[in-house]
Amino acid sequence: MTTPTLRPLTTYEPIDGQVLIPAARRPETSHQPPEHPVAADNGQFTLIATRILEVLDGRRPLGHLRTLVAEPVYQATVTRLRTTPPMGVRHQLSSIHSCRPTVDAVEACGLVETTRHGTRTRRAAALACRFEYAEGRWICVYFRIVGR
Repeated sequence: MTTPTLRPLTTYEPIDGQVLIPAARRPETSHQPPEHPVAADNGQFTLIATRILEVLDGRRPLGHLRTLVAEPVYQATVTRLRTTPPMGVRHQLSSIHSCRPTVDAVEACGLVETTRHGTRTRRAAALACRFEYAEGRWICVYFRIVGR
């Protein structure tokens, strides 16, 4: 029977020009879940997106968006209403799905159906938007209808 023994390892020599860098220590992670400012409620995001769509098709005045959207979204809506005023097109939000990439942000996608006044033809378009929690409320910082 043989006695277990430790054998020395062969020495390691770096190749010419290779630099030995010690492995960086990882920061210790906290095991506590991050605090969410408030619950992310799809109903709240549906309401904000619906109000933006109502402004775009003329059923709601532009001033109603002031507290719901960030300044760039508001200005983009003003520009769009100046260049293409609502002309009998109705937007209806059919569905919305959201995810929470960070504690204070929610990204959502949805389906928007558009109909022209006097017709039954419906067209579908995708909706992409982002909401951020700031100043004690959720505001829309990105809003885009894709595929119109």
